[in-house]
Amino acid sequence: MTQIKVSVIIPVYNAEFFLHDCVKSLTNQTLQECEFIFINDGSFDRSLEIIESYQVFDKRIRIINQENAGRSIARNVGILEAKGKYIGFIDSDDFVADEMFETLYDRVSKENTDLVVSNFFLGRDKKYVLKKEIFPTDIIYYQEYIRQNIISNLLEREDLFSVWNKLYKRDLILNHKVTFPSIYEEDQLFNLLAFNAASNVLFIDYSGYFYREVFNGVSKNLFKVDYFEIARQKLHLNYKERCNLSLSEEEINRLKAVRFVQKVFYLIFKYAILNVSFKEKFEKIKSIAFDPEVINVSKKYSKDILKNQGVFESLVLKSIKNKSAAGLYLLVLAVKFVYHPKISEVVRSMNNLKISKT
Repeated sequence: MTQIKVSVIIPVYNAEFFLHDCVKSLTNQTLQECEFIFINDGSFDRSLEIIESYQVFDKRIRIINQENAGRSIARNVGILEAKGKYIGFIDSDDFVADEMFETLYDRVSKENTDLVVSNFFLGRDKKYVLKKEIFPTDIIYYQEYIRQNIISNLLEREDLFSVWNKLYKRDLILNHKVTFPSIYEEDQLFNLLAFNAASNVLFIDYSGYFYREVFNGVSKNLFKVDYFEIARQKLHLNYKERCNLSLSEEEINRLKAVRFVQKVFYLIFKYAILNVSFKEKFEKIKSIAFDPEVINVSKKYSKDILKNQGVFESLVLKSIKNKSAAGLYLLVLAVKFVYHPKISEVVRSMNNLKISKT
């Protein structure tokens, strides 16, 4: 019997619109010693029918049906079912290059590391933009560096947030009981557990994952899901105890605070460009910006928060610290009239270049 090298886990819930692209990209994989574990998480559209139609022609596809339990539970079920030496993940609305898993497997098995991390393409504003990891490539990082630097990055930023541009050694996940928690932003906690347990990690300069920023997510749900409250819960989460981190409590609190206010910046921008009445979104923005906890954290960690940030973030922070409704009003008004996807991408590129040079 052929040994399975990579198990790819794909949770699926009512994903028929993009699912063909996802499944096709997997059936085109050049690595034959794969299994593609689709967890049908109680879909009631044509998702199961689509997967079954491909399974007829590609026996690497496995299907597990379950009642709707959420993405975390679905992924955890996939982990328990996986037979591969390494485990990867893909979201059902994304797709990968034909050589994606062969490339990652060849590198991670050659170097015998617990984890391999690649670049990816971010689908935004109707085009794909290359997103590179901030850690230098083709270097094996060991435990001391991981726990001091990579764990810090996971707590402070979203550079390493995802699980889908990585391969994880299956033994690492099982031996250290690394699972997805049933809460928002579960990828971050999974990665904190996995990286913290890893003996070594390899970053490679390869891009084969195409991530779609699907706007039936955050943008349309900004008034349905309280993303600010979720961010606040993360601020108060005891990462040190939950993930057995070696960083000091003081340092963890600082990193969490920086990420919390970064999320505030993100939400304010998202509300500012949202196509709803100005009054409605400005009231929501004020409630976030002038939340007492946001003001306190912004004042305490102002210098850390502004590191590697752009003009927009600087102006927002100034308005928050001064509790200036007028300043915030003008800023939101400016974003409303000035924002354009192409301009936005230029600004993002400039900020990323600034970060990479520091």
